[in-house]
Amino acid sequence: MIWHIVRKEIFENLLSLRFMLSLILIISLFAASSFIFVGKYKQQSQDYWEKTNKNVADLSKNLGRLNDLAFFEQQIFHKPKLLALCVEGYEKSFPNYVKFNIFTIGLPEVKASVNFTLPYFSDVNWVFIISLVLSFVAFVLTFDSICGEKEAGTLRMMLANKIPRYKVLLGKYCGAMLTLCIPLLVGLIVSLIIVITSNITGISGLEWLKILVVVILSLLYLSLFVFLGVFVSCRATCSANCMVVLLLMWVSLVILIPSLGRTASNMFSETPTRVELNRKLYETERQMWDNSDKFGKNAGNSYADANDPRMNLPARARLYNALTNAKNGIIEDHHNKMTAQALTGRNFTCLSPTAVYQRASEAVAGVGIGRCTDFYRQAKRYQMNLKEFIRSRDAEDPDSRHLIFDEDNSRGAFDWRTISKRPVDFSTVPKFDEQDLGLGHSLKLAIWDIVLLILFNLVFFAASFVSFLRYDVR
Repeated sequence: MIWHIVRKEIFENLLSLRFMLSLILIISLFAASSFIFVGKYKQQSQDYWEKTNKNVADLSKNLGRLNDLAFFEQQIFHKPKLLALCVEGYEKSFPNYVKFNIFTIGLPEVKASVNFTLPYFSDVNWVFIISLVLSFVAFVLTFDSICGEKEAGTLRMMLANKIPRYKVLLGKYCGAMLTLCIPLLVGLIVSLIIVITSNITGISGLEWLKILVVVILSLLYLSLFVFLGVFVSCRATCSANCMVVLLLMWVSLVILIPSLGRTASNMFSETPTRVELNRKLYETERQMWDNSDKFGKNAGNSYADANDPRMNLPARARLYNALTNAKNGIIEDHHNKMTAQALTGRNFTCLSPTAVYQRASEAVAGVGIGRCTDFYRQAKRYQMNLKEFIRSRDAEDPDSRHLIFDEDNSRGAFDWRTISKRPVDFSTVPKFDEQDLGLGHSLKLAIWDIVLLILFNLVFFAASFVSFLRYDVR
């Protein structure tokens, strides 16, 4: 009997004007988003490889000796993400590159290659279309599912045949979900066809799996809106009132609460500033120099001749390394505070299933705040690998003093030979290559958001089930 109700719901929806308009709108949005993404991805890829190749060329050009490699400041950039087709994650507003040498690494920064005002406009992507448009379509399909049938008198006739109420409820849920799957799947297929035929890049097996997970998350997200629509339809006295209530809920859950994240982060978390960071760096450096003698006699003094008896290179190396470590710690703490503030706002918005769905999709696709923190972590790991490479090559040179510390005098006018001056084979130097997270790691990051989506579904299902059991069809 359930499938009779499902077929009835599907046929009624397919023949309705609201479904046809929704289908045309959604397919058009998916197609438009794909064309926009293809053009943007081509430009991003071109910019990325130009900047990356320039960094490699500069590194090769300045790589005459090992000590040149130690002090060379590299710039590494975000690699364009194919899965930004699914969810953009506000990547245009996030830092996209970082500068560093083997001693220090700065905060991630933004290097714009297009109009700087464009990041303030949201991109249309899969998650954007599903979270805004399809969630509203779910309400449009379910606002009269119970109270509308009561007004028409068909609900009383249906239940007069002693059909269990849970079968009626499940039939209406399945009918609405299968109806929603039609524009969703058609739109996704159209989008993928446009991207694949554009030949911008191939889609790897891992990316196909992540796309599948995003689709499953989308179905979970739409499911809770179907349950919510049925629940309100059970509680409303007429379909017009139900539509008004659902519209208010949609505005609150989809638009209002997710937009309050920035306000919440400013209210409940301290805002770190660049002025405060510079002040801490200056105070730390001054304190280190004032107490330089604790690192050894004459640690704060430098002389042109490394063999001068007043010169204490090991002590000076300890001083500079301690100063470098202290500064790096302050910069990392500043970065952690910035990340924590952003996460505070995101945690507040978990009251909205839209924000939860957005966050889970970003984690699976590898974009957003998680991608920024992971990129910074990979850059620091590469910095350590490069430093170990220099340390191992320096150990092979008997003419080097094997004192690796961040002072230009050690390679400049004074030439203390603290680091080896032997030539370096460029092909042996480690190169940075940003790695995508595996599916298992991505799911681990998204697990709590997935659990929240499931809980939202269970809560709204229970609410609609109990309400329908007590519903008066007269």
